[in-house]
Amino acid sequence: MGLPVLRTRRLILRPWTKADAAALHELWTTPEVRRYLWDDVVIERDTVEQVIASHLATSHEHGIGYWALHGSNETEPMTGFCGFRFIEASPEIELLYGLRGEHWGKGLATEASLAALEHLWRSTGFQRVYARTDAPNAKSVQVMRRLSMTHESTSANLITYVLPRPLG
Repeated sequence: MGLPVLRTRRLILRPWTKADAAALHELWTTPEVRRYLWDDVVIERDTVEQVIASHLATSHEHGIGYWALHGSNETEPMTGFCGFRFIEASPEIELLYGLRGEHWGKGLATEASLAALEHLWRSTGFQRVYARTDAPNAKSVQVMRRLSMTHESTSANLITYVLPRPLG
């Protein structure tokens, strides 16, 4: 099945390819990004390649995966990423997103997530989507709220929100 290219007012969402490994590794090892996304661990390039391989499999088998975010032109450097993955070994999925620090606070995570959610509801049978973040990540919580997600739980280090499939 695979994922389509999505377009918003300010972004092009392009499905990941194996060629995105270098750009994703650079993004995910940036201190402000890895702080919450990778629990401040500097990941190896092999880890990025494994995540991309998983994306390729789930996008073809289940219609979910990740998009690289670009401005008005796909040849511009990757602004960030957005998409869905299965939560551990469950049938539930979660929304993930991340942007380069210079793009924070501009509404791009919300804009990309709305496009990804619209595609999810239109193209799959998933009944809900979760989003989780480390407790100190207030910016990510703000995105979840702007997406009309509902707070589900808070533990010592993780905040979870959920969004059910819209009616109709």
